[in-house]
Amino acid sequence: MGFDGYQIKAGMTGQAKQLDDAGTDMDGVSSAVKSRASYSYDDAGGNDAASALNAFVKAWEAEAKTLASALHELGGKVQLAKKIYHGTDGLVKTQMGGVTVEGASGLTGASTQSGRTSALSSY
Repeated sequence: MGFDGYQIKAGMTGQAKQLDDAGTDMDGVSSAVKSRASYSYDDAGGNDAASALNAFVKAWEAEAKTLASALHELGGKVQLAKKIYHGTDGLVKTQMGGVTVEGASGLTGASTQSGRTSALSSY
């Protein structure tokens, strides 16, 4: 959509979905780690090793949950920013034709609206 050379392009939806999808992937990692949250002596080859492995798995599960949450939140914020920019761009498009500059009639390629030259027409 163009108006006096100004175009509105909303292209952040794909990135927001990618971030949210990555968060969903991390949710899967968290679930996979959680299903094996407790290792025994036989699994790890010793009490110290089992204890260390269990602590590591718990930390990894917490990290995976944090990453998933952050990715979902970031995806939502990118989507919100897209909506805000789209709304603001629409306001700019609507209002830019009313901006005039005294003596601007000499601009080459200047468009007019209701007999007035837009100061933004050269952009």
